Amino acid sequence: NTAIWAFLLQILAICAESSTKADNAQVTNTYSELLKLSKNITKRESGCPEGQQRHGSFCCRPCLPGERKKDDCKADGDKLVCEPCSEGKEYTDKEHYSPTCRRCGICDGEHGLEVEKNCTKTQNTKCRCKSNYFCNTPPCEHCNPCSTCEHGITEDCTPANYHRCNTGSRSHLHWLWFLFLVPVAAAFILWRLPRKSADKPTVKRWRQNNNLPLSEPTSPDTTILFFSDIDLTDYISTIAELMTKSEVTDFVRKNGLKEAKIDEIKNDNLQNTAEQKVQLLRNWYQVHGKKDAFTTLITGLKKIKLCAHADKIKDIVRNDINSKRENTNITNENESQR
Repeated sequence: NTAIWAFLLQILAICAESSTKADNAQVTNTYSELLKLSKNITKRESGCPEGQQRHGSFCCRPCLPGERKKDDCKADGDKLVCEPCSEGKEYTDKEHYSPTCRRCGICDGEHGLEVEKNCTKTQNTKCRCKSNYFCNTPPCEHCNPCSTCEHGITEDCTPANYHRCNTGSRSHLHWLWFLFLVPVAAAFILWRLPRKSADKPTVKRWRQNNNLPLSEPTSPDTTILFFSDIDLTDYISTIAELMTKSEVTDFVRKNGLKEAKIDEIKNDNLQNTAEQKVQLLRNWYQVHGKKDAFTTLITGLKKIKLCAHADKIKDIVRNDINSKRENTNITNENESQR
């Protein structure tokens, strides 16, 4: 019995070993199939072979330099449908898949640049510094002008390097300044002399035309005499604004304007007090006349206790006369400089 059981156990062991080997082989085969399937799936999902891109339904090769994409390729591995860039206006310098070309660069003359090589379909414009310009920090988008050397050049200026100048003595600069300043000083003196000689008769003539003495008043008390024959026409409205109607009436009545004329002016301007004052003063001035009118005005105001008005009017007239004189001088100076 023991021998029988031992024999049966050996048979079972052999069967079990055979079954295990078969299972292992089946697992190995299954893994290999799965790996192959995975590789195929990965290849399909990853897109295209190296050097190609999917455009539409197919893997396409790129356009060449000087071209741009026009349409997708028609089969896997074919080149994109491409068209050339515009000569002299656009370029591409590498293989690509873009539907556009790059615009050609410009060499800006205002920045010291000029064209070294024109733009082609496969190469951008190449610029360089113009003559007497340099740039030592490439790529150069701006070139600087080479300056002149006062004492000569040690090393010439090139498009890539600035020149070097010789050093020289500066003692001659004193002579240069002297030679420059002497003519300038002489011209200034000659320019000033005619003006000074011309100013005096000009001011004198202006004073004579305005019936003024040839010198300024030395004190406020002489202002009346200084402006005694000045034309008061332009000052009537200003004087009227300073005074009340009763003050104006009192002044003109005591300085020669007849009562009938005063009443006439009042009746003609019953609703306009300001116009009454202006017309009363204007008629008084017409009756009195220009000669010594300013003197009569100032002394007459003081007689009726209107000294503040008198002083104010003197200041107004004096300031106005001075302003006109300054304007006349400026005009004469401008004319002499032409």
